[in-house]
Amino acid sequence: MNLFVLVPFLIYEIFSMILPLKAPVWIKILLSIILLSGLLKMMQYRRFSTGFDITELPYYANLIVSVIFNFIIVALFMLVVKDTAFIILRVILRLRFPSSYASLVVLILAFCSTLYGTYEAMRVPDVNTHEVKVAGLSKDLDGMKIAMLVDIHASGLNNVRFVQSIVDKTNALNPDLILMPGDFADGHVKTLYEDVAPLKNLKSKYGVYASTGNHEYYLDFQGWMKRFKELGIRMLENEHLIIESGDAKLIIAGVSDQTGGNHNTELALRNVPENVPVILMDHRPDAAHENAKHNVTIQLSGHTHGGQMPGLYELVKRANKGYVRGWYDIDSMKLYVSPGTSQWSGFQVRLFDPSEITLFILKSE
Repeated sequence: MNLFVLVPFLIYEIFSMILPLKAPVWIKILLSIILLSGLLKMMQYRRFSTGFDITELPYYANLIVSVIFNFIIVALFMLVVKDTAFIILRVILRLRFPSSYASLVVLILAFCSTLYGTYEAMRVPDVNTHEVKVAGLSKDLDGMKIAMLVDIHASGLNNVRFVQSIVDKTNALNPDLILMPGDFADGHVKTLYEDVAPLKNLKSKYGVYASTGNHEYYLDFQGWMKRFKELGIRMLENEHLIIESGDAKLIIAGVSDQTGGNHNTELALRNVPENVPVILMDHRPDAAHENAKHNVTIQLSGHTHGGQMPGLYELVKRANKGYVRGWYDIDSMKLYVSPGTSQWSGFQVRLFDPSEITLFILKSE
């Protein structure tokens, strides 16, 4: 949602939520000014043809502006419900509708929901563990632990302390393998250079592998690829490698995000040995049916942020071919869509949609 789209919604919220309140005029003016200050959030993002540049505010100023902007979005969905009820009760059924009371309820409920949702989006995520039966998995790899981190979105809000906490919690799981299907950071490499530095401390038996997300392409793609290499992260861009333990094998593959224009599953899995399980990192889940045609065993994705909140969930579902969060069976392939390990700072809210560090424990069938 850009600045010009946001203005009509702000006007709507002022007329629907603030003006009906039984309050002095000065309070209504003050609330309107606070709402309008939420525009500063979008003014941080200067859009270009391929994405956006970000001007970071000081941490607490950024947090305050983010909370106001989050409130605007949360309140918008609630006001749609309120005004739908108004149309049904007052316009169609000709019944009385307590507009002032309803507006106050929305204001209070949206404010409380925003504070809670912002807290949920910014806290260090819990670990969500899944035992996964993998067809063709050798007994030698039975019990293999794979940690998945996706949508970390390092930024002025998701700073070095937050990223370090994620790294510490992941390392405590003692994973055999760490996979990261994209969206590491939001901004310039030079701005977030130290904020992503803790990723260098990720530890696992077989290494740390990743694929790109859409945000990697928005600013200085080559700079970010260089930085990831410095951090010891092996980027799999339309390619694969083989994890071996004795005679046991497991294929780990990654495809480039569609934003770069070179998403190619066929290339990523070219010449893979037969009858070996394939785990594919694809940042977006919407290519799942196509990926399943290439004998992928498990696809790991993110991008959707789990929908973030009721109402928005349905929009995210439509934009991602029905895939939002959790497990999906697609022909013989399993798809797991993570809600994300963090949250994009452009709308840092989670309501009934916690983020997670995902731990898969592979089991042979």
